[in-house]
Amino acid sequence: MTHHTKSFLRREEYKALAQLSIDGEILDVGGSKKSGYHELIKGNHTITTGNINESYGCDVIFDAQKTWPFKDESLNGVLFINLLEHLYDYNRAISEANRVLKSGSIVVGVVPFMFNVHGSPNDHFRYTKSTLEKLFIEHGFKGVVVKELGTGAFSVIYHCLLGFVRFDWLATPLIALFSGIDRLILRLKPDNKMSAQEMPLGYYFEARK
Repeated sequence: MTHHTKSFLRREEYKALAQLSIDGEILDVGGSKKSGYHELIKGNHTITTGNINESYGCDVIFDAQKTWPFKDESLNGVLFINLLEHLYDYNRAISEANRVLKSGSIVVGVVPFMFNVHGSPNDHFRYTKSTLEKLFIEHGFKGVVVKELGTGAFSVIYHCLLGFVRFDWLATPLIALFSGIDRLILRLKPDNKMSAQEMPLGYYFEARK
């Protein structure tokens, strides 16, 4: 499932989101009505989009680093898709997610790691797997699962060359080639330092309240 993107990271996050199922009310923080991943999420739900920038096209305008305009324990899911790296006060956002979620509900997100600086309007942080696990546990979440997206050093090289990949049709064979090399290296030397564990393009995470 490529969703017509040349980005290997986005292809991987779309695959992860396609495995997700949530029923009820979902808030996509930092998202827009044009987000290409909403239809991937299974379940009987409605998705409300919230963004600080009204030009993105969203349902509610608010700053994720301040108090959210939603009642305590009113939502069944919160999405942080490629958002946390843009928040300087990420702790406030995670705390607000915990406040508005019902007991047993889920927060789901994606963050880049081996990725270029991309301001929207700013780009502040990169998170490791252990940091994400600790952050959500410290904010009262449980069952935290963090998965690497991207397969290693050659997938990172592909991303660095992404600006030269001018056509969508060219991306698929190139991704297959570069990620295939990463898999081969991992098979030949399982403890190598260029694997997904050491050099992921990003992370997908889930946590329960």
